[in-house]
Amino acid sequence: MENCNEIILNEIVHIELIPTSLCTMPIPFRVAELTAMQNCVIGTPVMTLDVNESGADGMIQSAPTLKTSEKPQAAGYIRDHTLQVPVFAGYEEIRQKKGLLTGIDFYVILRTMAGTEFLLYTLPNSSSLAVDDQIDSESKQTVKITLQSASSMIRITRKTN
Repeated sequence: MENCNEIILNEIVHIELIPTSLCTMPIPFRVAELTAMQNCVIGTPVMTLDVNESGADGMIQSAPTLKTSEKPQAAGYIRDHTLQVPVFAGYEEIRQKKGLLTGIDFYVILRTMAGTEFLLYTLPNSSSLAVDDQIDSESKQTVKITLQSASSMIRITRKTN
């Protein structure tokens, strides 16, 4: 039996895509039960999407949506996450950065306006990125991120020195 849930992430104002090779996440054996993680070492993002940050690769047009499906496995559940982010600027930058993320594993960090960060943890060889263009009077793109995880979103804090 598969359980599917779709939520609109109205509170998300910043999204980072970071190769897993640039991060150190203190993930315990039973990641499925994890709701929060501290002291994460997170590298420099390859792609950033933001509602108003001028240095971002793309500008978020409206609230991202996250669709999650659960599939039972012998050791728990595998969750298929699909994050869709409508963007209205940075088309060339997004296409260029998509090429840099093709074929590698990456984490997704979601940040709220209040600064709270959430991690979409990715299992090996499961993350991918697609960009859909809509050509009409108001050209826009949708960045579509898919990955598999053994957990839901995990609240994280970054390690400080």
